[in-house]
Amino acid sequence: SFLKFQVPTSQMPGIHTFYDGSKILEPLAETVGIEVDRVNFVLSLFASFGISYIYQKTCSLKQVNRQVRTVIPAVVGLSLVFFCFGRAIKHLLANALGSYAIMYFAPPTQVHKIVMAFSMGYLFFIHTYRWMILDTYSLDVTGPIMVAVEKVTMMAFNLKDGKVKDESKLTEEQRKEALKEIPSLLEFMSFMFNFQTVLSGPANNYYDYVKFLDEKHLIANKNGKMPSPTGVAMTKFYQALGFLAIVVTLGGRYKVEDVGTKEYFDLPMYQWFFWWFITIFFIRCAYYFAWVFADAICNMSGFGFSGYDKEGNAEWKLCTNVLPYQVEMAQSLKETLDGWNIQTGFWLRKVGYERAPKSIRTVATYSLSAVWHGVSIGYYMAFFTCGLFTVAAQTFRRSMRWRFLDNVDKKFAYDIFSFIISKIALAYATYSFVTMHMYPAYDVLKRVYFIPHIVAFAVIFILPKVFKPLKKTQPAKIEKEIIDEKQIKQE
Repeated sequence: SFLKFQVPTSQMPGIHTFYDGSKILEPLAETVGIEVDRVNFVLSLFASFGISYIYQKTCSLKQVNRQVRTVIPAVVGLSLVFFCFGRAIKHLLANALGSYAIMYFAPPTQVHKIVMAFSMGYLFFIHTYRWMILDTYSLDVTGPIMVAVEKVTMMAFNLKDGKVKDESKLTEEQRKEALKEIPSLLEFMSFMFNFQTVLSGPANNYYDYVKFLDEKHLIANKNGKMPSPTGVAMTKFYQALGFLAIVVTLGGRYKVEDVGTKEYFDLPMYQWFFWWFITIFFIRCAYYFAWVFADAICNMSGFGFSGYDKEGNAEWKLCTNVLPYQVEMAQSLKETLDGWNIQTGFWLRKVGYERAPKSIRTVATYSLSAVWHGVSIGYYMAFFTCGLFTVAAQTFRRSMRWRFLDNVDKKFAYDIFSFIISKIALAYATYSFVTMHMYPAYDVLKRVYFIPHIVAFAVIFILPKVFKPLKKTQPAKIEKEIIDEKQIKQE
């Protein structure tokens, strides 16, 4: 971006602000052709997975006391952060400990606002400073800070709920998570920096983490047997390895930024579209790897149990941050987003949507999400487009879907159409997000004449006038008839 300061790396101010990680693996990084920051990060995740198994087998309350069970995750987590980011860890610590001091000294009635302002303000400063002086993306300490901000702001709201608010005015979830007292510094450090979540999340609630430390998080099944996390953790581990293989073999060779270059613009349009879609998919695979692996790490340590399904099978969804199959096979943009960065969605709901005045809830939540992500213009282009497409999809669904529910074949055709449109919308809306900057995103969208934007506006403002939406009471009846007809055919 022409607005950014062009500063040579060797003279870059604040060189330790973002990345000052270990260089010990540089020979390996050069051999495999991957940047050392990524090598450090990936190997730290593998180390965390092994440590989580050891922790599960050796750090139960039958083997160690509560203090040891609490301190080990924090010590290991901070060691991994220091290995990955070096002296840049100071910003992670300053943000978290500053927020803890605020919770300790601030009036209970205002603690949530002050912690939110401080932690988000610190993160926004880091985002802005990073944008001003860095020209290339790297895995740096801003990621762990973002996760830490989610954790500490949820804790501040929980503290306010427990100390100030009338219980009758709290939701069931808020009552469950409310804090009557500030956690000890040791428990706070363990919650904020545990090795299971410090590098790539997810941001869980303090209530759930303390239940895990107290070993009150598991419930016996109907046979009286406690669920074991090892099997599900290994399954997620193998899934993560599959995504890593895609990223290493294909993601490194085909860059999403290349889609906006003249070489790719000269390709036939259908080939260009193919590379647009596939490079975006490779980017998603990198997120799938990190988040599914993080889920596996949490589960292997024993953290993440969420109950039993209808068949009595144990579920480990408490730390699940992405549902790759749902994202890839979704028939709507909303369904796609519901399976993406799930825990951050919970955070936005808990500290944004549910807390803001009803008149500005949506705007406040989107604004919080935008500031949390950073200041790169590509993010804001993506947020605007996703918001527009979401409204357009809701409008289209109300106006058109009911017209296809009187026949199974018509419903199937509608589902196929929705699937294809959702994939196009996802690639179009997220290109600016993954490239972060105005260019090449603007050039890529311009090459298709911004047609998806134009269609979205037309759907919102013109379609309902031509095809009237159905009244709310009728779809359920029609949908039941479709289900009955489908069951008859199957019989």
